[in-house]
Amino acid sequence: MISTTSKTGSPTTTTRSLGRITRAGDTIVGLYNTTAGGSTGAKNGRYSGSSKTPIYAVVDVPGVDTGFYVTSSISNASIAVGLFFATANDGPNHDPLSASFEGTNSDACNSGSSRTLFYNGSTGINAIFAPDRMTYCIQKNFANITPSKSYRLLVTSQRDPEWAFQYSGAHVIGYT
Repeated sequence: MISTTSKTGSPTTTTRSLGRITRAGDTIVGLYNTTAGGSTGAKNGRYSGSSKTPIYAVVDVPGVDTGFYVTSSISNASIAVGLFFATANDGPNHDPLSASFEGTNSDACNSGSSRTLFYNGSTGINAIFAPDRMTYCIQKNFANITPSKSYRLLVTSQRDPEWAFQYSGAHVIGYT
């Protein structure tokens, strides 16, 4: 449940369901050479197919400062409150260990100035011991009450700075 204040100053309560905001078929654009708060450096990294959420994502450029933006098809005013990553079938050196996550209501998805930083921290993938492959890790939750229609997730560190990172799932959790 989300509680807000109306323009008249009286509290209002809106019931929203909590679940995955990202879905198969959502518009996903791969990004690279991009940092949180900045404009998109470059886009159209390679993903495995438009019929999936950012599942089985492989970005064919160095891992840090790469990721994607996604426009949710289930709501144009969802409220993100968590991220949920899964390891890939590749070696653990490609695991993304930290990420930034931003939201916007602007149609200018490439502009950094239109974004609000919601999260900057661990992906939930264990940094000390490599978890099993193809396994969902700890969900990372954060406080947020700002609705957004699109989101940008960027990997900010990985286990070993090899050529690319890989994960088999990245879901945005929130209220729709």
